[in-house]
Amino acid sequence: MCQVVSRMNRKQTKQLATRLLHESIKTTHSRILTAGLLFVFAYLAVRLFKLLIFSLRGFSSGILALGVISLGLWFLWKDRRQLEKLQAGDEDRLLGYVLILGGAVLFPFCVTSEWSLALVCSVILTGVACSVWGAAFFQKHLLSTLLILGGILPNKSPIAKALWQAFTPPNSLERLMAWGGGWTLKAIGQQVKFANDIISLPGGSVRVDWGCNGFDMALNIAVAGLMIGLLFKQRRSHITLMIAIGIFLALVFNIPRIVLLAMSQAYWGKSAFEFWHGFWGGQIFSALLFTTYYYVVMAIINRKPLKPKT
Repeated sequence: MCQVVSRMNRKQTKQLATRLLHESIKTTHSRILTAGLLFVFAYLAVRLFKLLIFSLRGFSSGILALGVISLGLWFLWKDRRQLEKLQAGDEDRLLGYVLILGGAVLFPFCVTSEWSLALVCSVILTGVACSVWGAAFFQKHLLSTLLILGGILPNKSPIAKALWQAFTPPNSLERLMAWGGGWTLKAIGQQVKFANDIISLPGGSVRVDWGCNGFDMALNIAVAGLMIGLLFKQRRSHITLMIAIGIFLALVFNIPRIVLLAMSQAYWGKSAFEFWHGFWGGQIFSALLFTTYYYVVMAIINRKPLKPKT
């Protein structure tokens, strides 16, 4: 019985593959779409594999990127009835072809740069959507488009870092973390001196660099807040509040980690410092942060509106 079912499944799979192959080369339109999508799938296969590896290793950035892409696709799936009604005009279809073929030509020249490949694939996907559904697709499904393209793009922390540093004083966040860590150490009875981004204890000193200032975690939890707000269909004010609370909690939770790093450097030795500075130390604080954030966000979502007084 199992062998019969297996043969039937293989036969159906073969028939489906044959039909898809036939449809993909049936017309000039389908051939152009197939060529563009092959380049995109080649990039996405590598990109999604990396995100999966990052997620399995516990890195929240990989989990969030997968979540952002999935959320964008889910919104499109929910609106699939509307997508069936969209038809691309001749001008939109021509523009889509130009974007697809232009991206395909540039693809081989960008294989050494992940960012360049991501941008080229974004252009190709834009061309596919434009040639199939027309420019009206982006107006009606802008959020889904931004989520998918945002998830496809690789590490966006350098862009966020550049924007932050362009509009804030030098080392402002590092100084804030050093100040918070220094006062926390004073509060627990430590003899500490702190100035600028350096915390000094009798047994040693630490400098708060960019990687330890809490910015990346604040960025990740802001994205998580946006995703949760969209998924639960919250109002813009609630989404903004959830993002702001997430950023605040990320910075607050980073201060105890700075304290542990300073005390490890001064008193506990290199192994303790590397533990709290490395992967496991980061995951401990990430787990505590996201657990706290989850309960805060659920309280906001489940809060009942106040009844007006009569």
